[in-house]
Amino acid sequence: MQPELSIRRATPEDRDLLVELGRETFYAAFAGTCREEDMELFLAESFAPEKVAAELAREKSIFYLLEQSGEALGYARLFEETAPPDFVSARPAVELVRFYLKEAAIGKGYAGALMEHCLEEARRGGYRSVYLGVWEHNERAKRFYTKHGFTKRGEKIFWVGRDGQTDWYLERLL
Repeated sequence: MQPELSIRRATPEDRDLLVELGRETFYAAFAGTCREEDMELFLAESFAPEKVAAELAREKSIFYLLEQSGEALGYARLFEETAPPDFVSARPAVELVRFYLKEAAIGKGYAGALMEHCLEEARRGGYRSVYLGVWEHNERAKRFYTKHGFTKRGEKIFWVGRDGQTDWYLERLL
């Protein structure tokens, strides 16, 4: 019998865990898609302890940790921008800024549990839609988001270090 999954809201005390988990999962997902120096620059900037602490402290910025037997397997972050992008069709809207699992947790249904939790929290928060960005070449993630009701609404440039990559904007109405 497999130990039960749990999902909890991260606290400021989880900062170092989120830094480590963020670096590990982003690198695992995108290693080899850009120059190593761009990857290192992105990881250093995006997962600096001070930056993660500030994200945890921001109003309307919520991290959720997916755990099994006390071990963190993944995380997600919902964040409400003051002015969501123009393509957002239903407001208020919240952005799913990050959604990552450790490699060993992928393909076991855990991502679906985390997604359903995020969607339910967004509904509970009174949001009418959730939007996100996904790299145009990340076929596995695009299939996953489509399966969960997201549709393409636009594109944006996402910078990994000095490498500008095209992300698709996806939205799901709640």
